[in-house]
Amino acid sequence: MAFCSCFTGDKPCTMNTPYPAASGTHEAPPSKILLVTGDAAILRKFRQQLMPIYDVITANTVAEGVQLTNKQRPDLILCDVLVTDTSGYQFLITLRDDPSLKHLPFILFNRLNVSPNVRKGMNLGADDYLVYPFSGEELLKSIQSRLSRYHHIRETLGPVKEAIIPPIHADGRGTVINERLSKTEAKILDMIARGMSSRDIASFKCISVRTVDNHRHNITKKLQLSGPNALVKFAIGYGGTHSR
Repeated sequence: MAFCSCFTGDKPCTMNTPYPAASGTHEAPPSKILLVTGDAAILRKFRQQLMPIYDVITANTVAEGVQLTNKQRPDLILCDVLVTDTSGYQFLITLRDDPSLKHLPFILFNRLNVSPNVRKGMNLGADDYLVYPFSGEELLKSIQSRLSRYHHIRETLGPVKEAIIPPIHADGRGTVINERLSKTEAKILDMIARGMSSRDIASFKCISVRTVDNHRHNITKKLQLSGPNALVKFAIGYGGTHSR
């Protein structure tokens, strides 16, 4: 098993971050990270921090990032909010609107510590929002956490069938969700689709875990779902609402 040997400032990163788990007698290939930024210094620094652990591909513009995402299918995207040709927000919107890419973990970073910017990024569907400068350890922990959740969902649930609930699928899921769920429930369903746990949702919305669990119960009942992980499977299959 290999561990991180990157440096944060003048000191080595102390976090023992392993490569992805081995399969049989062979190590699984490292996860692929797409780094998007027009800042040459940041690009160089992040590459040095990530390359001992991950397969890193880079883009200087959002347009290039979109092309690389379609061609190489990264496991996670790390994107500067202040990109040359447009904003990281626009890249995030483009990604979340693509059914085949909307579940990819997406981390935004910015040099401006402004609360509305952070809130905007999270509301658009970012999995994390980091304010630069931050340590290599912070960056690696954020990436590792999002990748672990992403891979766990894929491994646990397997391929998601399109017609989990035929009646809803036949009528158009978006229409049924808008008719059956409240705005709060629709937003929580969207968060579930992004892999957020009840604790994550509670922290983000400043409510109790019990309140989130009650919402999950009501959503499950209103959508007439049943069976293990039915709500998570439906949320992932639908891809969230993003309509309210």
